[in-house]
Amino acid sequence: MSDIILKVQDLMKQYGHQVVLNNVSLEIHKGEVISIIGASGSGKTTLLRCLNLLEQPNEGTIIYHGQNLMDPSVDINMHRMNMGMVFQNFHLFNHLNVIENITLAPIKLLKQLKKDTYQEAMLQLERVGLASFATQSVQTLSGGQKQRVAIARALMMHPDIMLFDEPTSALDPEMVGEVLQVIKNVAKIGMTMVIVTHEMAFARDISDRVVYMDQGEIVEIQPQKLLFTNPLKERTKAFLNRFMNV
Repeated sequence: MSDIILKVQDLMKQYGHQVVLNNVSLEIHKGEVISIIGASGSGKTTLLRCLNLLEQPNEGTIIYHGQNLMDPSVDINMHRMNMGMVFQNFHLFNHLNVIENITLAPIKLLKQLKKDTYQEAMLQLERVGLASFATQSVQTLSGGQKQRVAIARALMMHPDIMLFDEPTSALDPEMVGEVLQVIKNVAKIGMTMVIVTHEMAFARDISDRVVYMDQGEIVEIQPQKLLFTNPLKERTKAFLNRFMNV
């Protein structure tokens, strides 16, 4: 793959004296699925949130389709519309029903006609297995159903990239599988995705490449087969040994 749509170079992020990201560089290609793994506090989520500027890096560059997002002239809100974000805790609007949640942004931000938007919304709900829940209050849904609504909401904006921040961490174990299957289905349509996850088997199955982070640094980036079967770095081996036989 040679179509680089997002390039991170020498990214630094710190809070006070605490360095959270240290000289991080990463290239993301169109249609690629990248999983980011590592222990809690390794900088995974901070890196993900820097990609759509929910966190502002202290140093470095983020090049998106040739444009440096660190340039003050960049319209951050416009950029975020091109990057779908799926959060750990769903971030749905509890006072709206399912279809109202996923059509709000296209109607308000993209100025789409309500009729057309609702037609597409039903297609997206069908994709995530929730078409029959369209008029149901999100407060009545299970955690897995809420996360699938959040995925449908992100897809409604036709993003270039989808970012997933530990999409199963807030779910009961029996609900994890249904959400992971929906994410796999999204990958099959060629969506570029960056996934922060602690689900090692899922990262192994879905990823083109896997990034292992530790103490704010990218220790190793490998195609998934190589990283899980023959990691190059001792720090990667030690981490994986806690989850599977390497």
